[in-house]
Amino acid sequence: MKPIQIKVKHVVRLVIILFIAVIIWFAGVPSFRHQKFVPMPQNEIQKIYKKIKDGNGKLYQSEGSLRFKNRQFYLDGKPFRIFSGAFHYFRVLPQYWNETFLKMKASGLNTVETYVAWNFHEEIKGSFNFVGNKGLLNVREFIETAKSHGLFVILRPGPYICAEWEFGGLPSWLLRDTEMKVRSNYEGYLSAVDTYFAHLIPHIQHLQYAKGGPIIAFQIENEFGSYTVDVEHLRKLKKMMKKHGVVEMFFTSDPQIKSWKNGLYPIAYEALPTVNFKHLDEGGQELVDFIEGLGEFPLFVMEYWTGWFDEWGGEHSSDMETPKLKEILTKLLDSGASINFYMFRGGTNFGFMNGAKIYNKHGYKPVVTSYDYMAPLSEAGDTTEKYQVIRELLMKYQENVRHFHGATLKEIPENKEKAAYGTFPINTYLSFEDLLSESEKIESKMILTMEHLTLYHGSGQNYGYILYRKILPKTKTINIKGIMQDRMQVFWNGKEIAAFDWTENLYQIHLDLMTDINIDEKENKLDLLVENLGRVNVRPLNEQFKGIMGEVFTDGSKEELKDWVIYPLDFRSQFLNSVWIHSHYKQLPNFDPSPALYSAEFDIEGTPKDTYLSMEGWTKGIVFINSFNLGRYWKHGPQQRLYVPGSILQNKKANTIRIFEQKKAGKEVVFYNSPTPY
Repeated sequence: MKPIQIKVKHVVRLVIILFIAVIIWFAGVPSFRHQKFVPMPQNEIQKIYKKIKDGNGKLYQSEGSLRFKNRQFYLDGKPFRIFSGAFHYFRVLPQYWNETFLKMKASGLNTVETYVAWNFHEEIKGSFNFVGNKGLLNVREFIETAKSHGLFVILRPGPYICAEWEFGGLPSWLLRDTEMKVRSNYEGYLSAVDTYFAHLIPHIQHLQYAKGGPIIAFQIENEFGSYTVDVEHLRKLKKMMKKHGVVEMFFTSDPQIKSWKNGLYPIAYEALPTVNFKHLDEGGQELVDFIEGLGEFPLFVMEYWTGWFDEWGGEHSSDMETPKLKEILTKLLDSGASINFYMFRGGTNFGFMNGAKIYNKHGYKPVVTSYDYMAPLSEAGDTTEKYQVIRELLMKYQENVRHFHGATLKEIPENKEKAAYGTFPINTYLSFEDLLSESEKIESKMILTMEHLTLYHGSGQNYGYILYRKILPKTKTINIKGIMQDRMQVFWNGKEIAAFDWTENLYQIHLDLMTDINIDEKENKLDLLVENLGRVNVRPLNEQFKGIMGEVFTDGSKEELKDWVIYPLDFRSQFLNSVWIHSHYKQLPNFDPSPALYSAEFDIEGTPKDTYLSMEGWTKGIVFINSFNLGRYWKHGPQQRLYVPGSILQNKKANTIRIFEQKKAGKEVVFYNSPTPY
């Protein structure tokens, strides 16, 4: 008989989800999916203009190097136009920055825009890191490299960035404060932000244009009006940024004007308002007209969405038809707009850094490992048809598109050859128990979430998996009450007996109906393995705890189980270094021992090339090559192949691949020279 799981939709959680959906709808947070655009009546727009005119302030005027007048940007007193591309240093390894900047410059761009991911630089509270992780942390080097290619830089340091990035760039240790309210004037949050800015801004302030560098503008927060309209919070952030050394132009960006009606309008006194959209007929034209109606401000489309991202378990995102893209861009370019293409190169959510969304109808949706975004440059940095279309258009509008130095490149750098390295068998594995033997072991009276574990000087666990273990006598039923985030596998004496995800919120298991499991009279091992699939990067934010938020009961008892052993499986470097050299790796048995860590070695000839690792035949887990965490895979798709940068491969000694498979392993891996065929 197959194990029986009772999976009932929990009424309370359903109400919560519906309540969140209502909040999202009325607050104006765009779902960007299946939402019909309803234009704001002109009389309402005129009321906004009147509030701004009658308010206690003057329209923002830049005190930085980049200024504006009569809807025109000026730099060094000369007319200036910005053609920019979004390219995140934390999503592309440094070995590919030069190539990408060259292709950007050849496309007609004169500027690169990047977010700064706070949680990437302060993973442990008070410990800042701006180097390392294969160079992905080197934001200053990224800016300096852009400067060397003659590109200006627009910096968006957050503290919140969205970006389909884990927790929107916020460090999860903020949630250890039980009163925490992120993106607000809560003192605990402001203090943490101030410390972050105190480390980041001095690190890059000499790279501002006024000091000889390429940075011409800084964004305050990100799409703040879609979250709240507390302009005083933005004022405080701006004051902090200035205190720590920002001297260039400030701007904000938002994808709707509803927030201005709801109270955001005083931001017009603090920063240049810019807009985000994809289609003119789905709100974009309204945003364009609104900015023009403000008077002095130049039109800057801070995020012109060139594509979209994918989510686990969903369909591959559809793209805009080329004629439509040409039509929209031509209208914008004819209007004199400055544009930042989001994304120009999307890159990859390496490791555990993907974000997630909660949609009105579809609930929680984690973002896949690839952040290709259907951008002009692919995940691997290859030029696409979209790149050629954009380049052809931009070349017709190069007046006032000056560069930091140099000029638009006439030749487009060639795409690099990709390699199909073929098939390699899996040789050995490390059992789950051996894996746990290298983990931290925490004894706790109660079940704790990742964030509340006593780890890393009070920062808790940020990413990965958390295992809750309890030894029980003979048991008939297990009930887990509360909320679990985001996916849980239940094991009884090492055998998986149930699996639940975010769509289910009553977790009940009837052991007495299972005939194929071993139940000892006195001692049985219950394991609850919970995976953090990515914290939401839009909203709700203050509830993004991972693990189990609740209690476990057995056999109808009203007394919860206590005295747990908790293993934080975050796959950090110290843990990995111990696991890699573990002495208990064994040859594969004639049964599937998953969950387990699988290992193989493979050789390549010649200079290493980019390639794509197919995980077809595997179920769910994460992959490391030469100790570098490529990210997640999941048979649910749509992504089935992981991008492998050639820069992490080696040709003078064997490459090592290690796979943490959670359910059912394959027998081999295959390297192709192309990404997932959709």
